[in-house]
Amino acid sequence: MDRFEDAKLRIKEGNDLVALIEQYLPLRPRGRTLVALCPFHAENSPSFTVFRETQHFRCFGCGKTGDVFTWLMERDGLTFREAMEQLAERAGVSLEGVFQKGRDERQAKLARSAHEVLAAVADFFHRTLLTPEGRHARDYLQQRGLDDAIVPWTLGVHPHDGAALQRFAREQKLPPEVLEQAGLLKNGREVFAGRLMFPIVDERGRTVAFGGRIVPGAPGSEPRPGSDYKPPKYLNSPESPFFSKRRVLYGLRAAKQAGERRLVVMEGYTDVIACHLAGFRGAVASLGTAFTAEHARTVERYADDGVVLMFDGDRAGRQAAERAHRELINSRLLVRIALVGDGDAEAKDPADVVLARPGEDEEAVVERRARFADTIDGAQDAMSVWFRLLRQRLDLTQAVNVEAAARECAVLLGQVEEPVRRAALTEEMARHLAVPAPALQRLMRTAPQRRAASAAGAADEAASSPGESAELPSLLQRTELELLACVLARPELLAELDVEALALEVEPIARLFEWAGEGLAIGRSSGADLFRYLFARAAEQPRLQALLAAAQERADKMKEADVVLHGIVAGRRRRQGEARRRALRERLRQAIAGGDQELAADLQRQMLEDLRRERPRAGDLADPGATGS
Repeated sequence: MDRFEDAKLRIKEGNDLVALIEQYLPLRPRGRTLVALCPFHAENSPSFTVFRETQHFRCFGCGKTGDVFTWLMERDGLTFREAMEQLAERAGVSLEGVFQKGRDERQAKLARSAHEVLAAVADFFHRTLLTPEGRHARDYLQQRGLDDAIVPWTLGVHPHDGAALQRFAREQKLPPEVLEQAGLLKNGREVFAGRLMFPIVDERGRTVAFGGRIVPGAPGSEPRPGSDYKPPKYLNSPESPFFSKRRVLYGLRAAKQAGERRLVVMEGYTDVIACHLAGFRGAVASLGTAFTAEHARTVERYADDGVVLMFDGDRAGRQAAERAHRELINSRLLVRIALVGDGDAEAKDPADVVLARPGEDEEAVVERRARFADTIDGAQDAMSVWFRLLRQRLDLTQAVNVEAAARECAVLLGQVEEPVRRAALTEEMARHLAVPAPALQRLMRTAPQRRAASAAGAADEAASSPGESAELPSLLQRTELELLACVLARPELLAELDVEALALEVEPIARLFEWAGEGLAIGRSSGADLFRYLFARAAEQPRLQALLAAAQERADKMKEADVVLHGIVAGRRRRQGEARRRALRERLRQAIAGGDQELAADLQRQMLEDLRRERPRAGDLADPGATGS
C-alpha cells in the first residue's frame, strides 16, 4: 500500500465519525445506530443514520452516504485534500511526503498562494482606509451608518495614485499574475484605484476577489473633463481559477459563523453589511449574477430553513424572480421570494431600510426594521410567486391563456430531474391552473425538455458505473453486489473464492474485491474492519461508497452468507459453462460440415469433460437451483 492510502487509513482510524458529526448536530440512539434529521435535505422525521461500528453515515431519505472525509467535504465545502489535512491535524497524523509533487500539487499550491496574496492585498487596502488618504471613504461610510463595519468586514480603500498597489506588490514580492487574474491590474493599470474596497471571501474565509465602489467626492470619482465616460458605480473582480461568481456569495462566511439557518439573498455589499449590523445575520449577496443552482448547492449545507430571495417589485425584479424559479426548479432548498415595493425614494434598498439615518428618531428605525423582518417572514414559496407573476402576464380566465400557461408549466416540469419531485410539482401546478394533472403530463411529452437528454445520460452512466444507489439496474449487478455483501458479512469466505475465475463484470465491484483481498492480507478480518478499510480506500469516489453502503446494508441482514455465496458461485459456474458449451457446439457443427473428423472428436471430448466439471459435487453447500445470477 502506498503512503497516501496508508495515511487515509490512519486518519480515518484516528477520527470518530460520531464525535465529529455531534459537533454539528445532535444524534440520538436508535438500536445499534444513531439518527438525526438529515442535514442534506428537508425532512420531518429522522432518516439520517450513523453507524458507529462501521464509521459511515447514510440518509435513507436522500441517499447521501459517506464517512469522516465526506462529512467535512459536504458540510464545510472542502476538497478531499482539505478535509484530509483537517482530519490529519485533528488525529495527530503527519502528512509529510504524502502528497506527490505534480500538476495537482502545483495547482493546490497556486490556489493557496492566490488566497494568501489577496488576503495581503486586502490588509493593505484596509490599512490605507485608516490613513488620511482614506478620509473620503471613511466619511462616506459614516454618512451611510456603516463605519462600524470597517474592522469586522476588513473594508479598505485602493490608493488613487494608480501605482501604490504595484509598489506594495514589489515590496512584498507578490506575483503580479494573481493580481491580474483578480482584475486588480490590467495592462499595468490599477483598475480599482480610488475605490472603496470590499474583500470577497468564500464560505471558508479565503479571500478570492474584490468589489469596489466609487466614493462620492473622492479623487477619480467624477468623469474626466471633456469626456462623456462615466465610470461604473460598482466593479467586481472577473472570474478566475479561484473565484466563481456562480458559486460564491458575499457574506456567506459571516452568516455561517453566526449560525444562521435561513439565508436572505439581496443585491449589494452595503445591503448585506447593513443587515448584519442591524441583526439580520442571514443576509448574503450574489456577485454580478442571479442566485444560481451552483449557489444553491453551496448553501444547501447551511440553510436548513431555506433561502429568501429579495427582488424589487418593478418589472426587472419580477423577471429576475421568474428566472430564479426556473434556475432553482431542481434545488433541494426551500426557496421563498419576497417582492419588495419601490417604497419611498429615500428607503429603496435594504441598507436604507435597516440603518439609522443621521439624526433620525430611534423608534422610526425600530419600526422600519420590524417591517423589514415582516417582509422576510412573509416571503411566499417560489412556486406561488411564479404563478402570481404568471397571472399578471396572462389572463387565466381565458381558455387560450390557460393553455399557454400550461405549456409554460410543462416546459418547466420537463427540466425536473427527480421523478417524485416532478410528480409533486405536477399536482401543485395543476391545482394552480385548475386543470387535471394528466393533462399537464400529456403536454410534458411534447414540450421541449432537457430532462430526456439528462435522463438518457444518467441511464448510460448507471449502466457503466453502477452504485449511485442500492437499486442497481441489472440482475448481473445485483448478483455481484450480493457477492460483495457475503464477503462483508463473513470476510473469511474471500479466501475460498477464486476471484479471477469469477470474472466479475461490474468494474467498481471488481475493484472493491481487489481491495478486499488486500485488506484481508493486512489483517482486516472482521466485517466492520474490512468495511472501514474499503470505505477509506474509496474516499473521493462516492459511487464506490454508495455501493459499499448498499452491500453492508444487505450483509447486516444476511444469516447464511456461505450458503448464499456458494449458490451464486454455482449459478455463475453453470452460466459460464453453458456459454462455453454453446461455443464448442458451434465449432463442432462447423468441423462436421467441413469433414474434419479429428477436430470433431476433440471437440466432443472437450464437451464431455466440461459437463463432468460442471456436475454438482457432494460438498456444494448451495442448492444447484439457487441462482442470484
